[in-house]
Amino acid sequence: MLTYLFKRIIAMIPTLLGITFITFLIINLAPGDPVATQFGQGGSERGAGAGEGGGGGDRERQADAIKAKKKLLGMVREDHTVSTWGLGEAVQEEIQSWPRLARLGELPGWPQALLVLESGALVVGTHEGSVLRLDAGGVPVWTARPAEGGTSGITTMVRDGERVLVGDGEGRLTAFSLEDGAMSAQSTALGRGLRDLQLLPDGTVASAGEDGLVRLHDASSLNSRQGLEGHVSGVYALALLPDGTLLSAGYDRKLRAWDTGSGALRYETEPLPQAVNEIALSPDGSQLALAGDDRAVHLVEVAPLPELRSRSLEGHFKAVSTVAWSADSSRLVSGSRDETARLWEVASGKELARTPDVAGAVRQVLVVGETVYTGARSWAEVPVWKRYLSWLWRTITLDFDRSFVDDRPVMEKITAALPITIFLNVIALAIIYLISIPLGVLAAVRRGGVFDQVSSVILFLLYSIPNFWLATLLIMGLSSERTFDLLPSVGLYSRGHQDLSYLSWLWDRSLHLVLPVTVMVYGGFASLSRYARTTMLETIQEDYVRTARAKGLPEYLVVFKHAFRNSLITIVTLVANLLPAMIGGSVIVEYIFSIEGMGRLGFDAILARDYPVIMAITTFSAVLTLLGILVSDLLYSVVDPRVRAE
Repeated sequence: MLTYLFKRIIAMIPTLLGITFITFLIINLAPGDPVATQFGQGGSERGAGAGEGGGGGDRERQADAIKAKKKLLGMVREDHTVSTWGLGEAVQEEIQSWPRLARLGELPGWPQALLVLESGALVVGTHEGSVLRLDAGGVPVWTARPAEGGTSGITTMVRDGERVLVGDGEGRLTAFSLEDGAMSAQSTALGRGLRDLQLLPDGTVASAGEDGLVRLHDASSLNSRQGLEGHVSGVYALALLPDGTLLSAGYDRKLRAWDTGSGALRYETEPLPQAVNEIALSPDGSQLALAGDDRAVHLVEVAPLPELRSRSLEGHFKAVSTVAWSADSSRLVSGSRDETARLWEVASGKELARTPDVAGAVRQVLVVGETVYTGARSWAEVPVWKRYLSWLWRTITLDFDRSFVDDRPVMEKITAALPITIFLNVIALAIIYLISIPLGVLAAVRRGGVFDQVSSVILFLLYSIPNFWLATLLIMGLSSERTFDLLPSVGLYSRGHQDLSYLSWLWDRSLHLVLPVTVMVYGGFASLSRYARTTMLETIQEDYVRTARAKGLPEYLVVFKHAFRNSLITIVTLVANLLPAMIGGSVIVEYIFSIEGMGRLGFDAILARDYPVIMAITTFSAVLTLLGILVSDLLYSVVDPRVRAE
């Protein structure tokens, strides 16, 4: 028996692999994008017109949700590299797709702040708080951290001679040696992030704080020695004009000019349409490029300041987060949270090129010669075979990720729903078997009699009644104030049931079970009793049954000891369907009676296209189907000794 059991389990493995593979194909390789289709985008991640300016609110929420759900399905992975793009390659007429030159580095987190050195080496600050120097080929030279306890990420950096000054999300300013990454100075954490840094001609460091202050820091200790007050909320961007004036902008939308010697506010402009995330001065000193939350790049002429003379470059469908000029001031690169960087011709305002969507939400762009560097929260497509292996491993370890609907772990939802469904099905199946088998046996023994004919008519009438119709009828008749309000019809317990005594709680639970169990069992009487009747009719005609009668054995011994036991083979075969039925649940019954079981969980998952839940339930049902077949095979040997002998 043990050898047989071992062989059967081994034989189940290829079947299980096939089931997981088919499930994976259905979810991941269906026509169109299975995730984007949920949002009515027809398989396009960006959606119709996603690349056009204006009206991007819905597309923004959809793109974020699609990206998160693709990650859950293993379709994309985090790409912790710096991307480079050829500036000279992208300016041909009508080009709209910007080819990536290379990915540099394998970083511990997404790159958020970049610095390019003369040698082509990179200094990168990541979202998880690391600072790295990479050589021109992207190989790490050194790694450092402003604080071992972790930060909210590196947000900005600037070069100061042979050191790099780094600002982080905790408002800490830190200096590292460019040679070996040694920390040389560090300021006290402010508790609010630093968004931009600017090195002034006298060596003073200016910082833009999310707390609404522009601070001037001592060059050696990096401690703040003066705060410039004027902004009403977070300051996000700084720029230094050729005449030494420091410009700042942020949440309150105004450009403010400061005398860094006295700390006095020189002037402020009229407000821009929305918050300013970055300011970039053109190399010729004639224009400012402002990255706006209004999804536009605003070009502002320096000469008439504080008069605000500007024009806009529009095309992004999310906020523009960063801008950078080409060396000749004729072209401009903008990066956005819409996961693209775009190249513009400044004179005409024409968009020359854009990166693919997979570039990720861009945090910083730099233009060095003919190369554009982007630091972004980028993603990379995962090959199909890697996706399947990942899905298979998660299936083996019962890790089905999180639900798309409420972000709860899938196994947590199944663990909550499964006991309810098993409880209902055990009660229903017990009632069906205890009633149907005796009915079938008695009908076979009294074949053609009144009991056989009447029971057949009644059972088939019950079988023909739709369960949703009967459920509605029972609710209207037995759970309505207009008729007879005798039985509850919602859930499995009353409100406040936890405060009841044990007997009262048991009575309350029993009343709640009457209607759903009734609807679950009545249809099973006909099918199972017919199976029992048919097999008994075949068995009682066998020679050994006639021999038992000829020996003068009582009829009940002939029927139950000789005939019934040998007719159980067909009944045992039906056991194979019991386990998957418990997982699948009774969808209609659970939905009508508001029971939070597996049936309702699966139905809601299908309506919401909650793929992780669907994949989990499908996989569980398949596994339990195989186990049910194995259990029925093992039961054959219990009811029929000939199977055991073979």
